[in-house]
Amino acid sequence: MKQYESEHYIFNYGENTKAEQDIAVIAAYQESCFRYICDVLCVAPEFKIEYYLCDSPEEVGRIYGDNDPCNGFAAPPNKIYAVYNEQIRCIGFHEDAHIISYTVNRPDCPAIREGLAMYFDRKWGGIQNMDWTGYYLKTGRYIPVDKLLDKDNFFAEACTITYPIMGAFTDWLIAVYGIESYMRFYKQQDMASAMVQVYHKTPAEMNRAFSSYVSMFRIDEILEQRMDDLLNN
Repeated sequence: MKQYESEHYIFNYGENTKAEQDIAVIAAYQESCFRYICDVLCVAPEFKIEYYLCDSPEEVGRIYGDNDPCNGFAAPPNKIYAVYNEQIRCIGFHEDAHIISYTVNRPDCPAIREGLAMYFDRKWGGIQNMDWTGYYLKTGRYIPVDKLLDKDNFFAEACTITYPIMGAFTDWLIAVYGIESYMRFYKQQDMASAMVQVYHKTPAEMNRAFSSYVSMFRIDEILEQRMDDLLNN
């Protein structure tokens, strides 16, 4: 593989690939993501993130080890494997947020880990996390946050539902209570107990406050139709 190095990254990619063609643009984009994540979390990793830009989801799946096609995954402490081709460009905040936040802690709760990554992504399928959450509330598909804190429940549900909900919940937590409180929360392992310790509410109480806030906002009919189309296609 060929290699390109920037201030905080080492990129590995194949010769004569779309990644090679765009590598300077990719590097500049990821550097911007890196700076923003570090600024928000108040961290400064001492290592470079090593990216492996792959041609296909199948290639990433083979590297991951389960042979299931995958667009990208983070391999702590500092590696990211991601698809980059003409159709799929799996770069941006998500996997970098995992790697960078893991320098603080790696909570055992996947809902919290993915929620923070989705907080930085802001969107799923080009639609804001909060809009997805309002849509799921309206259509009866919303899954309470206190249920998603359970690892088995989280993995039992579709990521099209769990990821945006947890991203929106993380956004709400940080907006209402501040990043300092969130980081105290994120540094724990028992997230249900940590929620009571930091926010003085049980997970069920936090879910009621969050879902009540989300329900205040009306979903535009055109946007709702777009969501229907994305989920049904």
